[in-house]
Amino acid sequence: MDTLHPPRPSSLPIVLQVLPALKDGGVEKSAIEMAIYIKKQGWTPLVASAGGPKEALLAVDGIRHIRLPLTAKTPWGIVINAFRLLGIIRGEKVTLVHARSRAPAWSAWLAARMAGVAFVTTFHGTHSLKGGTLKYIYNSIMVKGPVVIANSQFIRRHIIENYHVDPQRIEVAPRGVEPDAWDPAHFTENDRTAVRDELCVGRGVPLLLMVGRITRWKGHDLILDALGTMTDIPWVMAFAGSIDKTSEFGMALQAQAERLGIADRIRWLGSRSDVARLLSASTLAVSGSTRPEAFGRVAIEAMAMGVPVVATGIGGSTETILDGVTGWLVTPTSENGDFAAFEPQAMAAKLRGALQKPQQLASMGHAARAHVLSAYTVDRCCAAELQAYKRVLAL
Repeated sequence: MDTLHPPRPSSLPIVLQVLPALKDGGVEKSAIEMAIYIKKQGWTPLVASAGGPKEALLAVDGIRHIRLPLTAKTPWGIVINAFRLLGIIRGEKVTLVHARSRAPAWSAWLAARMAGVAFVTTFHGTHSLKGGTLKYIYNSIMVKGPVVIANSQFIRRHIIENYHVDPQRIEVAPRGVEPDAWDPAHFTENDRTAVRDELCVGRGVPLLLMVGRITRWKGHDLILDALGTMTDIPWVMAFAGSIDKTSEFGMALQAQAERLGIADRIRWLGSRSDVARLLSASTLAVSGSTRPEAFGRVAIEAMAMGVPVVATGIGGSTETILDGVTGWLVTPTSENGDFAAFEPQAMAAKLRGALQKPQQLASMGHAARAHVLSAYTVDRCCAAELQAYKRVLAL
């Protein structure tokens, strides 16, 4: 563990955030939000990554992005990147380095030590410990700094239990939404009708929406199995997330829907940039993760849009979703830390119960948005991360 405090900056700090790339994802979104927030505070933000489609969001706000091959995971690649970062730190007079992912964190930590500047991390995920001592050592870079930022209370507990970190070293900064960007008032009845027409959803038919990359642990197969027992009531299920329909898993999901006799009710939307618009027309949001979400940004985005959430009751969802108030949680039948098992019938019971109470859904939607605005906004999250910076820099 590095110690508090590096030399106190004589002028406003320059913060370099380091992450693998700028693609779609929570880590990338958090880095961009923090860079914008840093600039608003009068500090200077820099972001280093291998680049990607989200670079444009930094450019819009006049934030400098430095392209480096930070997806490298080999020991040699990590060392080379450390010296590249060292050059940036010295050349740009960086005050603090903030790492958000393991491989680039090793490079950033080495560079920060050589330069004698502050180093902090944000622990964005559980990072599986399967793999023994070497995997533990690789993961442990995320607790090397004097202050560790956790993106949920769940992750805070994970860090303490698995890495034996002093709780006093951990700052919790739950993710957040921009209230104006996720506001149902921005969408008209015509907007909602257009979404439903696009997705071929009949009048009065509930629209269920699940947002997230289509991978095994996100639980798409669990949701399909649950829906397969609900063919006696109307609904349409839309999955928004990139999918390779020619992949083994993609083909298996499509075959599963066909086998269950519900393929005509399923909409595979692919990756979407208009999630708020989709949510504006949705009756329920669904999350079926069988591995604990570190936080679960999708749930708070749905609730901010006034849409209750039915989710598996593990990880960050147990914090963000108030069971019976802003949504419903499905209890696992077993849990081993990395994965949890759920009965499709239990998920179906929650979905069916929600759809049979339209008036309750409306009141829960109002409660859900109020809950998010009181606890999970971008400004609150970034202010907590800034507090961690100030703590390390003794400001």
